[in-house]
Amino acid sequence: MSTDLPPTPDSRSELVQFILLARDRGSSDEFISKLLRDYGWPSREVERAFFEVYEGLVGRPLPTPRGGSGELARDAFFYLLAFVTLGIWIQALGEMAFIFIDHLIPDSLNSGYGSYDPSWQVAFALARLLVAYPVYLGLMRQINRDLAAHREKHFSGVRKWLTYLTLLVAAIIAISAVIAFLTSFLRGELTPRFLLKVLVVLVLDGGVLWYYFDWIRRKPAPKVLNLAHE
Repeated sequence: MSTDLPPTPDSRSELVQFILLARDRGSSDEFISKLLRDYGWPSREVERAFFEVYEGLVGRPLPTPRGGSGELARDAFFYLLAFVTLGIWIQALGEMAFIFIDHLIPDSLNSGYGSYDPSWQVAFALARLLVAYPVYLGLMRQINRDLAAHREKHFSGVRKWLTYLTLLVAAIIAISAVIAFLTSFLRGELTPRFLLKVLVVLVLDGGVLWYYFDWIRRKPAPKVLNLAHE
């Protein structure tokens, strides 16, 4: 059965044209939709293409739903909270490493000011680590579960924007650490104590950059196509 849709302006996408041709050859909308999703098209793009097809069939636009941004707001909440807790526990871990370095290599310039008790600082850093790290793990588990269940979320603008914003902050921190290292080196003021602290920053920050650059490039696992068609 032919759809007999009137020609549309140049905005007609290749995806819409494919759907029209497949319908003309007898394929059902369900089969076409599954085929496109299994091939890697985001569900939202497939739905929009079908919206355009049916708008042409009935001759009027689809009604605008209310509250359609709720899912995006939920995703943004999870991503923002995950990245905030990431920053908290990474900073706490780095602070504990700095305290250990200060204890391992005391600052001779401050040795005359009496003994320094870092117990409160250690306790505060440990408390942040014990609270923020489990929350971060739980959030990332939920986010990855959503990505596995909804393949189109790999291409979500919320995921890409907030992840790249986190990567930007991490890159700025890494660049600042390298600048501080080179400044001390060129002035001849580089000490083992300062070098170890720079290494701590680069290791922690480099781990974040490595993980999230790999994470944002991940694609949904391809589904096995079942071409059995009535």
